[in-house]
Amino acid sequence: MNRPLNACGFSSETIAAEYETDAALAEAGNDMGDPYFRAALAAETEQRNLDWHAAKALATEG
Repeated sequence: MNRPLNACGFSSETIAAEYETDAALAEAGNDMGDPYFRAALAAETEQRNLDWHAAKALATEG
């Protein structure tokens, strides 16, 4: 899997998803039950999982 990760192990997609999640939570008035926030959080979690798999693949190469 070729997913570029920064020195902390995060992809630019994950970082963007974090910003989207933060913005969604602010827009929802910190209501963690808001559907927009929950969708953003699900997308962020998906990106984090992809990063985890990419990091794992990098660790087992070679």
